[in-house]
Amino acid sequence: MSLLRWCCQASVRSLASASSGISGGALRPSVPRLGPKKAKAAGKAAPGAGTAVPSGPPGAGQLFNIYAERDDEKIMPDSHYPSWLWNLDTPPKNYGELTMMFVHGVDIEEATMSDYQRFLRQHRKMVIKINNLRLKRSKRRPGLKIT
Repeated sequence: MSLLRWCCQASVRSLASASSGISGGALRPSVPRLGPKKAKAAGKAAPGAGTAVPSGPPGAGQLFNIYAERDDEKIMPDSHYPSWLWNLDTPPKNYGELTMMFVHGVDIEEATMSDYQRFLRQHRKMVIKINNLRLKRSKRRPGLKIT
């Protein structure tokens, strides 16, 4: 018999003896409660229920317009938007790529000031982590006393 099964049986026995009158019936197992019932699937719904008109103020059926009184914004040509907007979907360079760029000089011509600042920030964090690991490792040595 496994230890887990034995512990479960022992706890059930102790609950049963406690609720039978030994301790006045103070401990009783709780009644299991069920969650709310889920709605019927869309295929099983009543016919005609899916064609309801959205209620509310005018413009409530529009998805992207948060102002009911105004019309949707017009989409302008790309030249009307700032240039940094088109770089938002590219992921930032990771620490390895920045290290190759600023330590080893690979593709250094394409480096920007924000890349350099990001490299410095990540490098400082890495140095702190390495120093903390060294300190932690040196505290483990049995004969070493740090004052």
